[in-house]
This record gives sequence, structure tokens and C-alpha cells, in this order.
Amino acid sequence: MATYKQGVNGMFSGKAGSVIGSNWRSIGYLRGLARFKSKSNSPKQAAQRARFGMAVSFLRPMKTILNIGFNDKGNNRSTGYNQAMRSFMANAVAGEYPDFAIDFSKIEISKGALEKLIGMQAVSSTANTFNFSWVDTSAVSEMGYVDDQVFILLYNQTEDTFTTFRNALRQEQEVTLELPAVFSGNTFHIYAFALDRDGKEASNSQYLGQLELT
Repeated sequence: MATYKQGVNGMFSGKAGSVIGSNWRSIGYLRGLARFKSKSNSPKQAAQRARFGMAVSFLRPMKTILNIGFNDKGNNRSTGYNQAMRSFMANAVAGEYPDFAIDFSKIEISKGALEKLIGMQAVSSTANTFNFSWVDTSAVSEMGYVDDQVFILLYNQTEDTFTTFRNALRQEQEVTLELPAVFSGNTFHIYAFALDRDGKEASNSQYLGQLELT
């Protein structure tokens, strides 16, 4: 059993005027900027922009982990972040515009052919800790290995922060994560996936549920 302790852990803007300068043979010119059509405000397009905004806001902080989780050799046509964006917009936005909400159970942080973590469970029964357990079935699996790396992502909904852990192996079958006491009572959404030793094969991510840190 391994135990790890974690410590407490934009957008660009600008504007342009209505004219732009240029110079040809030492003669200065001013010309008007091209006019662009304003964005459509149809309900369908407004809803799509809202989905996109939600996806960017939620997923951008975990961009690095998404590029790892969707790096399976069968999913190399676009970046992991872009694949996660598409999945989020298609599956994880619940409700009707403009009253959208996130369905945390439908968020994917990895996708691939590696065997998932069988029997994966998460509990918080000791102060400031999460305990994770699973079953190592690599001895009877063609797509799971004893040294697969276990990734755990914690989204602290109370504080709107992300924390990731990647120091456990499939063969260890359990890990305990200790968080700062300041997070006690906070609500977390928890995800996990496995990655092979070469970082080429990932498993589909698993949503382990919503838990309150004891």
C-alpha cells in the first residue's frame, strides 16, 4: 500500500481601431478594416457557444492530463484536449439552454483499449484522506499489465480546483491520498484511468462518484 501527501495548491484580450496604417515607397496610407459579420444569435448557435464556453472553462485547467489520457495510439487524429472537448459538449452538458449544468458522471478524461481498473472504489473514512482500491487482473488480461500507472484526478467542486496523482501501479491494488485539512468537508468528483509503461495505451476513464472529504 502506498501513501502520498499533497500540499495546498488567461485569456488574451485586445482591441483594434477602425483603420490600419501601411506604407508603400515612403508614402503613408490609411485604410478601413474589413467588416465582419456579427455572430448569429439564433438559439441553436447561442446554445452551442454556451456548451463550448462550459467545456473550455472546466477542461482547460486539466489540459495536460487530457493530452495524456487521450494519447492512445488509436486516438491520434487530434489532441487529447480537443477530443475531451468534443466529448464534454456532446455528453456532459445537461439541461436546456440557457439553464445548462454539468453532468460530472459523463465527463471523460481518457479513452483507450487498456483494461480499466476492475472493482475501483473510493472512500473517505479517515480524516483528510481518500482511500482507493481495485483488483489487479493483469494475470488473466491481454490488455492490462502489473506496471500500468494509475492516474487519479480529484475535482474539488467546493474550491473549483483540480489535483492529480500518478504514483500508484495496477499491481499495488490500493492507494491512500492525504489532503490538506483545509479541504475537510469539501465536495470532490473523482476520476481514474490506467496508462501503460510506455504511455501509449490508456484505459477508458472511470467516474468514481461524488464524495465529501471527511
